[in-house]
Amino acid sequence: MTEFRETSIGKIMFGTNIFVDQIGTAFYTLLIIVTIKQKRLHGTCHLLLGIYAVCSLLSKIQILLPFTLFMLPGYGKIPRLYCALIQIIPVGGCMNTCSLMLIIGIDRMLAIFLPIWYYSRNKKRYLKIMFIVSLSFPLLFLGFVIYTAIQDPFLNVQCNFSDLVGSDGEDILLSIQLVLICLTLLCYILMFFKLFYDQWKGKICNIRKSLYKTLAIIMSIQIFGYFFSLSGYKIVKLMSLSNVPTNIFLVSINCLSSLSSTVEVPVLFAVSSAHNLALKDEFNWLYNQFFKDTTTTSVVYINKEDAKEA
Repeated sequence: MTEFRETSIGKIMFGTNIFVDQIGTAFYTLLIIVTIKQKRLHGTCHLLLGIYAVCSLLSKIQILLPFTLFMLPGYGKIPRLYCALIQIIPVGGCMNTCSLMLIIGIDRMLAIFLPIWYYSRNKKRYLKIMFIVSLSFPLLFLGFVIYTAIQDPFLNVQCNFSDLVGSDGEDILLSIQLVLICLTLLCYILMFFKLFYDQWKGKICNIRKSLYKTLAIIMSIQIFGYFFSLSGYKIVKLMSLSNVPTNIFLVSINCLSSLSSTVEVPVLFAVSSAHNLALKDEFNWLYNQFFKDTTTTSVVYINKEDAKEA
C-alpha cells in the first residue's frame, strides 16, 4: 500500500500546511511583542488574548517535527518517548487555545453581567485564577500522553496527535474540544442577548458597543475555524478510507484551520482600536516612513477597563 509520505501530493499539501502555519507564527509573534510592550494592552481581556497568542504560536510550531519526519528520507519515525518529550509543550499549548477561548468568553460574561464586582476585583489575582483554570484541559492532555508513553515508550511513531495520546485519547480530547467551543459560543450568545436588552433599555454606551462588536468578529472567526476543523476530524475518522485519501482530507482540514487562526491577528489589529493604536505606537517609525504628513493626535484615556479593551 502506498504511504502518504511517498506521494507528490502529500509533500505539496504538507508543505502548504507548514507555509500557512509559519505565516501565523509571524503574526502571533507580532501580537505577543505588542501586548508585552504596550501598556494599553495590559487589561485583563488583552492579557488573556496575549496568553492565547502564545498558545496559538505553540500550535503553529508543533507541526515542525512531524513535517521534518515526513519530508526526510528514511523510516520517518522516532520512538514515542522522544516524540512526547519534544511535542508535549507545543501540542499542550495547542490544547490550551480551546480552553482559553472559553475563559475569555467567561471573562467577558462576568464584565457584562457583574460589572460592579468586575471593576472592583483584584485584577492580578483574578488573571492568575483564570489562567490556572484554563490549564485544566492541557493537564488532561498531559495525562493521556503519559499513559500512552508508558504503554510502549520506544515504539517508533510518526509523531501525529494520535501517536501521542492513543486512538481513544484522541477521540476523547476532540470531543472535549467541541464541547469547549460550543460553551464558548453559548457565552457569546448570552452576552449579545444582554447587550440587546441593555440597548433596548437605553443603558448601553458606544464604548461597550464597540467592544462587543470587536469580540463578535474575532470570536466568530475563532469559533467557525475550530468548529469546522474539529467536526471535520471527527467525520474523517468515521469514514472508512485508505491511508492516502484520509491524510489528504486531514491535511486539507489542517490548512483551512491554520488559515482561519492566522487571519485572527490581522483582523484583531484592524477592528480593535486598542490593538490598532498599540501597533502604531510600537512601529511609529515605520508609520512615519509611509505617512510622513500624518499629524500626531493625543489620545484621551477613559478610566474603565471596557474602554481599554475596546
